[in-house]
This record gives sequence, C-alpha cells and structure tokens, in this order.
Amino acid sequence: MPNKDLELEEKIRRLVIKIVKHYRGKGPENVKIKLENSSIEISIKGILSNLSEILVKEGAVQIVKDYWKIMKPYLEKEFSKEVYELIGSNFKYSWEICNLENEERTIIIKIDEIAF
Repeated sequence: MPNKDLELEEKIRRLVIKIVKHYRGKGPENVKIKLENSSIEISIKGILSNLSEILVKEGAVQIVKDYWKIMKPYLEKEFSKEVYELIGSNFKYSWEICNLENEERTIIIKIDEIAF
C-alpha cells in the first residue's frame, strides 16, 4: 500500500475514533479501514451508543432502530464537513448497522469520492 494511502487510512481512523468517542466516551474496540481506488469502507465493531447496546441486549431492537433514524442526520451534519476536508473532494456515502440483534453488531460506512 503506498505511503499516501497509509496516511489517508490513519487520518480516517482518527476521525472514526473521534466520532465514536463523541458518542460513547471511549474509542472503539475495533475499527477497520479499507481503501480501494476512490472508495473507503469503514467498519466499526459495536454501535455508537452505550444506551443502544443496553436496549438491544434487553430486546428493544425497534427502539434502537427508531433512535438511529433520529441520530443519523445529526451524525451526518456533524461530521460530513470533516470528511470532506479529510478526503479533499466531494463524496457520496452510505451506512448501515449490520447484525443488530447479535453480538457481531457492526456499523459499515462506505464513502465514494465524486470526481468532477
């Protein structure tokens, strides 16, 4: 992996850790960054809220799904400017929470640069 990619990967990792610390008060157990051409895939083990973790463990999965419908726009607004500054171009993204109901809960964020 070229040195430039390693630097970008580390900058993205620091941003993700900042996001997770903002909502959980601690860094993630496991953050993986995958760079491929003009795409970035971020995988965060767990979900971003301690409250969400408790609710899922207690069987209140629907409450967590509703909670994330509210939180997602806030997260997007809060950190999209930083992502733009980090990658230096416009981008489109998607994200999803995978395996919400089991111990392998993961947030996957995909970022694709948009070339003009």
